[in-house]
Amino acid sequence: MRTWTRLRILGLVLGGLLAVPLLVLSVHGADGALGASAFRLASPTSLPTPPATAAAGASLAPHPAAVGVRYGFDQGLGDSVYSLEGRLSLRARTAAGGALTTTPHGGGLAVRFPRPCAKYGAQSCQRAILQSGRADFLNPGSAPFRYGASVLLAPSETSKGANVVQKGFSVRDAQFKLQVDGYEGRPSCVLVGTTSPSIYVALSSLSVANGVWHQIECTRSSSLLTISIDGKSYGQVGVPASLSIVNDDPLCIGGKGTSPNNDQFAGAIDDVFVTRTP
Repeated sequence: MRTWTRLRILGLVLGGLLAVPLLVLSVHGADGALGASAFRLASPTSLPTPPATAAAGASLAPHPAAVGVRYGFDQGLGDSVYSLEGRLSLRARTAAGGALTTTPHGGGLAVRFPRPCAKYGAQSCQRAILQSGRADFLNPGSAPFRYGASVLLAPSETSKGANVVQKGFSVRDAQFKLQVDGYEGRPSCVLVGTTSPSIYVALSSLSVANGVWHQIECTRSSSLLTISIDGKSYGQVGVPASLSIVNDDPLCIGGKGTSPNNDQFAGAIDDVFVTRTP
């Protein structure tokens, strides 16, 4: 009787010890969550299958970084205006009493340029632009690239010549430019290569001189120059795949310089960008 009792007690103790780990797993599960269902979800046979993109690997690789500049003007003008990347600064250049001011736009600021002059190109016309130093890294060569800006232009602010963004010149040089030449206020994108005097112009069929902000973009692919307004294409022209744009000139915003015939832009400009893919 005494021996049976000892054996029975020993058996109960050993059985209890063996049951403890099973009880812990069935109650808490492998991830520590309460309930037997949590244990089943964490079992190796029911793990979720990884997404196909995670297995592919290559689809998660980052795209090559774009090279370029962007200007938002939300910090005001000051002595210098730096690109959002801190890569290239701009300084105001003025003549004949011209000045740059800021105007509200989209919760931030935009640049307001001098009002139109009564006689285009007169010595007395106010001129004011933003201009960088040398900016060779913006030369796209023959590679695809994009450039543009947001503009605000009233019907009364159009003129014979009004440059928005420009690098280089069309005579004995190479150039890319966005302009709103003409009293109709139809913007155009312009390219001139290093080896030919040919000027390629993608003229928009739509005017932007209506007192409303518009985003204008010029896109050069291998064989086309396209102008888009507010995300929609409004004109294009074919360009040679070999056309290369390389110059030693600065980036200019609002005009090509401060001479009397500087193609002064009147109105406001914001969100300037030049982007190429290396």
